Amino acid sequence: MSENDLAARYDSWHGPHFDPARDPLRFAWYKSVYPHIRDHARGRLLEIGCGRGEFAVWLAQQMPALRITAVDLSQAAIGVAKERATKANADIDCRQQDAQALTFADETFDYIASCECLEHVPRPQGMASEIFRVLKPGGQFCLTTENYLNGMLIAWLHSWVTGRPFDSGSGVQPHENFFVFWRVRRYLEAAGLVVDATESCHLQWLLLPRVDPGRLCTEHFSSTWARRLAKPFGRHYSFFGHKPAAL
Repeated sequence: MSENDLAARYDSWHGPHFDPARDPLRFAWYKSVYPHIRDHARGRLLEIGCGRGEFAVWLAQQMPALRITAVDLSQAAIGVAKERATKANADIDCRQQDAQALTFADETFDYIASCECLEHVPRPQGMASEIFRVLKPGGQFCLTTENYLNGMLIAWLHSWVTGRPFDSGSGVQPHENFFVFWRVRRYLEAAGLVVDATESCHLQWLLLPRVDPGRLCTEHFSSTWARRLAKPFGRHYSFFGHKPAAL
């Protein structure tokens, strides 16, 4: 599938999935990364895979000193993001861009955020390399992806056996990679990035027919030892790191 075909499919996908702006921290991945952004992001921030701009607009309101650029492969999504930014009086540079081939100059951004995007690009290593290229030396990043080392394996096995497209529960995406956390870490480190910390949440224990998945899921454990033990099996994985400073 060409990048133009993929962009067109995402234009169609974003239409029926449009929803009104709400608190983005209702999503586990935004809730996970915001403290790191709040504590470390300064200057120019790039969000890769901004979708319809919900998080970028919210960030602009929470941290008005940031100069935010938000990009997405879908022009339809960027159109909605621009409308949201205008209505919120948020100064955000929203652009249609391919995460695997960004048009920005080397070492442009102080901080890069990307939530639930890497698993939807055909060339994840290319996207990781672009994050490294446009991030300034010493700059920091946060990135979240799905991790299928849990009950979601059942959904993947069903997809492979039946030949039907994989549905993570939010609809069939135009492109979906099968990810486990160590594979994502390898992409980031192969690009030259340093992963300083990781965390996970949402332990999907099992999927059963006609049973709400939420009934078979633990969002978080309260005890430290249980969180450490269950960490590899969290469905949502967050990676925090930096680009080494120039020698």
